[in-house]
Amino acid sequence: MILITRPKDESNILAEELSKYKIKTCIEPLISFSYNKNIYFENIPANYIISSTRSVDVLEKNFSRFKSILETGNFYIIGEKVKNKLQATGLKNIVDTFENSSSLIKFLNKKNFNKNPFIYLCGNVFTNTLLTELKNLEINIEQKFLYKTVQRKGLTKRTTLLIANEKIDSVILFSSYTAETFMQLISDAQLTKKAKKLKFFCLSPGISKVLEEKGFLNVDHCTFSNQQEMIQMIKNYKNI
Repeated sequence: MILITRPKDESNILAEELSKYKIKTCIEPLISFSYNKNIYFENIPANYIISSTRSVDVLEKNFSRFKSILETGNFYIIGEKVKNKLQATGLKNIVDTFENSSSLIKFLNKKNFNKNPFIYLCGNVFTNTLLTELKNLEINIEQKFLYKTVQRKGLTKRTTLLIANEKIDSVILFSSYTAETFMQLISDAQLTKKAKKLKFFCLSPGISKVLEEKGFLNVDHCTFSNQQEMIQMIKNYKNI
């Protein structure tokens, strides 16, 4: 049985896909989100960096208020799924879409940008590495927090028992923050020794690194950070 740790809606979609291959799953969302209701955009042209579908959700909810402002900006997008969701709002002023933050930095390092201010549309949990690398390029960036990530306070009794009784053999992790949350909750439940026997499927090398630094060594990760590759990696592990 595989433990899926994504928010509920995303977990249900992934569980349904895995069920097509008769892979049993346990859903335990480790994080949830609350949207910022007090958003303000200054009426100036800007360069927006966006890497989360959650950020797009907030923009969509407030689109009628900020449509004229957002349409004067340029969007640098990390992730194909984020791009598709943003385009669905009607915004077309996309400079480019990048596989990850490293490819964005390489692009900006060639001075492929105008003099307008940069604004990172994100949640309260974000990648410090991206901000550091932008500053190294002498790009001043403002962070605009559109939503808050809320950490689960404890594992459910069902999941705790499944791990304790070794009914769960693997875990899916889609973010470094979720990985850190999982390790903390496992520690609180005094199941770290059991958890280190599990197989971990991570969306990116960065998530794998978070686990490996804490002694979780049975780890694998996607090359291109997408759900289809994740599913294929799981199928290979299950010999399907």
